[in-house]
Amino acid sequence: MSDNELLADGEPAAAPTVESPPTATSPPPPVVPASASPAKAPWTEREIRTFELVLVCLLAFGRSILSSGHTLWLYGGYIRPAYETGTYGWIYNIFCQASGLGLLCYVLLRRRKSFADLGFNWEKKDIGRSILLRLGGWLAFYAVYNGIYYSGLTTTSYQAGTTQVAHLLFGGGIFEATILYQFLNPFFEELIVRAYVMTEITFLTNSLPKAVMVSTLLQTSYHFYQGAPAAIGHGATFLIWSIYYAKTGRIAPIILAHLYSDVGSTLWYGLHH
Repeated sequence: MSDNELLADGEPAAAPTVESPPTATSPPPPVVPASASPAKAPWTEREIRTFELVLVCLLAFGRSILSSGHTLWLYGGYIRPAYETGTYGWIYNIFCQASGLGLLCYVLLRRRKSFADLGFNWEKKDIGRSILLRLGGWLAFYAVYNGIYYSGLTTTSYQAGTTQVAHLLFGGGIFEATILYQFLNPFFEELIVRAYVMTEITFLTNSLPKAVMVSTLLQTSYHFYQGAPAAIGHGATFLIWSIYYAKTGRIAPIILAHLYSDVGSTLWYGLHH
């Protein structure tokens, strides 16, 4: 075949076309009405944090608040439930406190945070700070308790009241579980009722004074089993510690100060009885 045969009227002949097999086509995307909007989350972050705060406080302190109020209402304080005495009672309380700390740990992990975000870290100066906090807290307790006593609102002196409370706590005996509890309790109380509660109340209300008052009142509320004068005296101590946390954002010195109080009272009772 010559080149002239490939030409038609002086132009190259068109190449034959090959039909491609039919292909399946995907259905068109659904038409979304202009008024449609993404589904709204059932709870906002603020609502979730409020719920978590209530849940943690209820599980950590609800039983103690109920028991303390019941004791104060019926007997005026200075009574502990029978199930909280003896080795079983200390182990029971250890279990409750460990559960409360575990719940707090979960709540923090959900937010990709840790106890360090609550101000829980150690510094060399914490020993000196904790001693001052312990001394300041004791002076506040002593002043408030004696103010109540000398005003005639109670007939139980400071010395008699502290002796009653010590016997109330340790009269059933001091065991290995007792010592373990005294070391665990400062971490349990201060990490939850002070560091966590104050952090959340500050976030929800944008007010440090409100955080100080809520933390102080909550911690005071479950100490009325020791009698109203002692509970109010403890409230003065808690107020000083709450103010310190509000100003510094550090909880380790407060934990140490609380530890001195708990372990010291246990050792004092053990040596004198």
